[in-house]
Amino acid sequence: MNHADMLGRSIADPLVVAYLTDHEKLDPVDFRKYVEVGSFGGPNSGFSLHAEPVQSYLSQFGEIRSRNLPDDQEMIVSQLFFTGPDRINGKQHAYSLTLPFHLKFGDGADDVAKALGTAPFRKDKSATLPDYSAERFVFSYAVDRLQVIAKYDGDHQLMAVYLLQQDKTARQAQKRRATVHKHKIIPGNVDRVEALRAEIPTPRWREAMADGDKLFSESDIAKAEALLNTFINAVKRATGAARAQDILAAVKDLVLGLNEIDARSGMIETLERDELGTLIDDVVRATGFKLTDGEDITSEWREW
Repeated sequence: MNHADMLGRSIADPLVVAYLTDHEKLDPVDFRKYVEVGSFGGPNSGFSLHAEPVQSYLSQFGEIRSRNLPDDQEMIVSQLFFTGPDRINGKQHAYSLTLPFHLKFGDGADDVAKALGTAPFRKDKSATLPDYSAERFVFSYAVDRLQVIAKYDGDHQLMAVYLLQQDKTARQAQKRRATVHKHKIIPGNVDRVEALRAEIPTPRWREAMADGDKLFSESDIAKAEALLNTFINAVKRATGAARAQDILAAVKDLVLGLNEIDARSGMIETLERDELGTLIDDVVRATGFKLTDGEDITSEWREW
């Protein structure tokens, strides 16, 4: 059973229709309960398929494998979910058919990476809520044109698998990682990088806080400022050594650090996001690292 072959196809594609018919047998009672919003399946089957209106799908993914309905009716398969046993939610049923890539619930993270043929490009950790959820780990993998998301329990044993096509942003990020060595970094541009330290936006944030803006606290501003200075220092070192991969790593470290601050405080809103994005782009470009128009170098890690 090729689960990934369903992605990007019309909900009325004969292959998808047959696939849904097979899966409806797992949960005939409520399998089509939310069809009007493009969702098939439920917790009693351990399976769910989501589809999106054609224009929405095109804007996010840009590629469609089949069309079978008029535009106003067309829905394109965008995501597949396969869930396993949950020690917290004992009522959750486990998917009983073959998992993608022949994975098995309970597989360790190393076994999953081996089966997928790649290490995760992103690792996240969930919060723990007593009596509701245990500690979870969510790893994302890029496999050909797919994004595979594996959810693990606290012991790093597989408990769910999600499949979706890589969206435009993810494909761009994958291409960036693969071609990072081709960027011509100019060691003599270290001073240009340093000059951008004056553009760090935290002074404006402090002014806004002094004027009564409750969005900010001195503690959060100071932590963000330290991250931004560390970022510029790291980019300067990478520029002097002409190491493009280290510039990308510095962006990642900065964005992950800012994610933590924003998750706690919510202080990065639209204006702050624009300020940070402009600064990061300017610093990266100052090294000689080429960014195309509209490219967001932070997108694969950013949560703000």
